Amino acid sequence: MLNYGKRLSFFSLLCVLILVFSACNNSQVNTPANKEKNEEKTSSSNKEQVITVNALSEPPSLEPALIDNQTAGDISNQLFEGLVRLDKEGNIVPGVAEKWDISDDGAVYTFYFNKNAKWSNGDPVTAKDFVYSWEKVLRPEVASPLGSNLFFIKNGAAYNEGSLKDQAQLGVKAIDEYTLEVTLEKPTSFFLGLTAFFTLLPIHEKTDKANPEWASEAETFVSNGPFKIESWKHGQELIMVPNENYWGNDVVKLEKLKWVMVNEQNTEYAMYQSNELDFSANIPNSIRSKLIASGEAKTAPSASLAYIRFNHEDRIFKNEKIRKALGLALDRKLLVEKVTQGGEVPALGLIPLGLSSGAGEFRELAGDSLFKDNDLDTAKQLLKEGLEELGLSTLPKINLLFYTDDTYNKLSQAMQEMWKKNLGIDTELQTMERKVFVQNVQAGEYQLALYSTGADYDDASNLMGQFMSGDVYNYSNISIPDYDQLMEKAEAELNLEKRAGYLVEAEKVLIDQMAISPLYYRTKVYLQKDYIEGVYQYTIQAIDFREASVK
Repeated sequence: MLNYGKRLSFFSLLCVLILVFSACNNSQVNTPANKEKNEEKTSSSNKEQVITVNALSEPPSLEPALIDNQTAGDISNQLFEGLVRLDKEGNIVPGVAEKWDISDDGAVYTFYFNKNAKWSNGDPVTAKDFVYSWEKVLRPEVASPLGSNLFFIKNGAAYNEGSLKDQAQLGVKAIDEYTLEVTLEKPTSFFLGLTAFFTLLPIHEKTDKANPEWASEAETFVSNGPFKIESWKHGQELIMVPNENYWGNDVVKLEKLKWVMVNEQNTEYAMYQSNELDFSANIPNSIRSKLIASGEAKTAPSASLAYIRFNHEDRIFKNEKIRKALGLALDRKLLVEKVTQGGEVPALGLIPLGLSSGAGEFRELAGDSLFKDNDLDTAKQLLKEGLEELGLSTLPKINLLFYTDDTYNKLSQAMQEMWKKNLGIDTELQTMERKVFVQNVQAGEYQLALYSTGADYDDASNLMGQFMSGDVYNYSNISIPDYDQLMEKAEAELNLEKRAGYLVEAEKVLIDQMAISPLYYRTKVYLQKDYIEGVYQYTIQAIDFREASVK
């Protein structure tokens, strides 16, 4: 979640995990063969180049401007390509842009397009497509969930707010058909890597203007990445095939990339065991730790945080002491070891491990613990004081909202038991489909909500701006003047060490008031068949199947 952030070396500091599933030499040639859905896949001179993965559920949208979750981002990353992309080592390499220049002051980027880059309908990918796509993301009426990723562009924020109406004043211009010039508000060292992120992926201007619903059906879907959509059975399955017009189609080995939609952990694991899935990242909690211990499942860092949202406009949770009481009464160590069981790390701060401050790793500067976990004596005292301030003898039953998910189901039950046992608080658990859940949180129709936030780029500010007063993503209605002031100072500061200091202080202010309650730093836990190779994952960027194959 991006709102503020400047000047850090995105890819020099980015912790990249490469998952190259390989048991043979990279020069080995793969040849096609039949693969039966439920038949054991073994080494053979002929293998059908098909990989099946789980998307969990129907993505709300695959149009880059409207994507708001990682799964949809993972899907879109196979269909579209940005100005740059990452290689298997996580280095920035050409995408649509075959080369680029950066001005001496670091504020102007000029991208020169690969003239062989084409859309799946055969049209060339042009600079005007990017101008149109990024301008659409910034339109106020589009309400792009992650549109602030383009606020680094000159006048991007003003255009999004509606205070600037003239599109020509945006810092993105087509110099000619194959040259794009981007002017930033100020030097932003991680901007080049950000152009690989799914919000900044292009769409085909002519298609979007002719049919605003183009992204909802396979027949009308136009993309410029390694794959295109062959068929789409909504709520069931989405099948991709290679995009024959993709400029780099010589490295695409798969014949099909199938995304099924199964939102139940035990079912997904059964499908993986019966070889209906080749890759699984939604492992049942009950066996997750066992699979990790055996080495069958692997873990990877993820720059994201699971936490509790408090609605600060709610009468009860306006009270800082009540928020602190609930936060301190949780045993995070027990939650990650006995409930989530995915190698997660108890979170006693906002910023996940590995993210940069712009002047070093953030957690190394800020420390790991901003409060004491499972601090029951303090929690009980704060609850007593908070109730007195509210004029209450006991706390009314509270409501915890979360979206339907096996992990969150178990996590919410565990927290419900902890609050009852440790503080005598009754909690009503309410679950709903993800899309409806997000709508409820955005509308402020909740008391407590289980939520998560993940970094779009390697800077701590990426996760901090959303908690500023009036921020478009401040669904908790938090308003802490000291926090706002520190974030504004960090935004304006060009000295990286001073800027990092402001960010560290801002996190302390936010967590000291328990504006949110951090739970754990999330990890990726996954299973993959040993006959799959060339699948790349990164701490921040979306998964990449461009060079994947069955060996």
